Amino acid sequence: MSKEVAQVAGVTAPTEAGATRAVELRPAGLSQFNEVARLFGELHHHNAALDDRFALSDGWGDVLQEHFVRTHSEPQSLWALAWEGREPVGLLIVEAHHDSALFRHRSWAELVAIYVRASHRGGGLAGRLLDAARSWAEERGFDRLQLYVTASNGAARRFYAKNGLRPTQEVWRLGLTPASSSPAAGGRPLAGHETWLGAGHPPVSTDAAQRCPGEHVRGGYRRHLAMEGDQP
Repeated sequence: MSKEVAQVAGVTAPTEAGATRAVELRPAGLSQFNEVARLFGELHHHNAALDDRFALSDGWGDVLQEHFVRTHSEPQSLWALAWEGREPVGLLIVEAHHDSALFRHRSWAELVAIYVRASHRGGGLAGRLLDAARSWAEERGFDRLQLYVTASNGAARRFYAKNGLRPTQEVWRLGLTPASSSPAAGGRPLAGHETWLGAGHPPVSTDAAQRCPGEHVRGGYRRHLAMEGDQP
C-alpha cells in the first residue's frame, strides 16, 4: 500500500445507530474495475443532474476501462477505492497533468474524481480522500492540486473552500444554434481537422483526441475523465 493511501486507512464513518464502522482506502486493482465504474457512474449521474452537458456517452464504460487498465498502476496516476468491508463507498482518481510547452507553469496534479456515497457522507471520508490526493501530489513534487467543479454544485464548492482550495479561473458558456449541416451537430468533428479546445491551449488534432480520450495529449488539451468531485 502506498504511503498516501496508507495514511487514510482505517477511516471511520457514523452509522445510523451512532456506532462507527471502519472504512479503508486501498489502491484499485485491475480486477476491481467494475467497482470503479459503478462509483464513477454514480458521480456523473449526479454531475449530469446539475448540468446535462456532463452526461456520459453510450460507450463511456469501454473508454473508462481502457484508461484504467493502462494507467491504474502508473506512478503518475492514483486510483483508489474506499471500502467498508466488501462494499466500495468512495472513489478517488488523481493524475499528473502536463500542459502545453507554451506555458512556464504547465504541470500540476489533477483531482479527476472524488466521490463518497450518500450513505457515508458527513463522517469525514471526503476530507480524508482529499488529504490522500494532496499527499500523493506533494510526494511527487507538484506545487498545486487543481480540479473542475460545477458552478451550481454549492455543496462541493463549500467543501473545497473549507479545505483551502480557491477558484482561479471560470468557464463561461454561450448556447448556440448550430446549422444542421455542421459536422459538430452530430457530436463529432470532421476527422483530421484541428480544433481549439480551450482558451490558452494550442490546436490539437481531433484524431488524436478521439484516439486518446482521458489522457494527456502532447502539447495540447487533456480531456478530463471527470469534471468535479461530489459533496462530502
